[in-house]
Amino acid sequence: MAENIAGTLSVANDVIADIAGYAALSCYGVVGMAEQLQGAESVRVLAAQRLRKGVVVTATEKGLTVDLHVVLEAGVNMKSVSANLASAVTFMLTEVAELDPAKLSIVIHVDGMKSLDN
Repeated sequence: MAENIAGTLSVANDVIADIAGYAALSCYGVVGMAEQLQGAESVRVLAAQRLRKGVVVTATEKGLTVDLHVVLEAGVNMKSVSANLASAVTFMLTEVAELDPAKLSIVIHVDGMKSLDN
């Protein structure tokens, strides 16, 4: 039986980044989160323990912006996968972190494409 408790909930940006990263990995077509290599034009796919390096959370007076840097599977429809990804992350942050979806902006950066055959 669920019981409401009066009070406020504070969630750190790192926790929001972790939730968003795990939600992103559960989406079809997402190979992983990406990290831009310093001084290079290439990216690397992050291990599951380092997902928050591929997520940038920014708080403003208008709300929260979550930038996701992802690597997609080669051959998928980027528009469909990006829409599904934004929807899944919004849902997860709304349900788990109890964020207001009206004050939440999800920005998808496709940093690379990878074939799963390799």
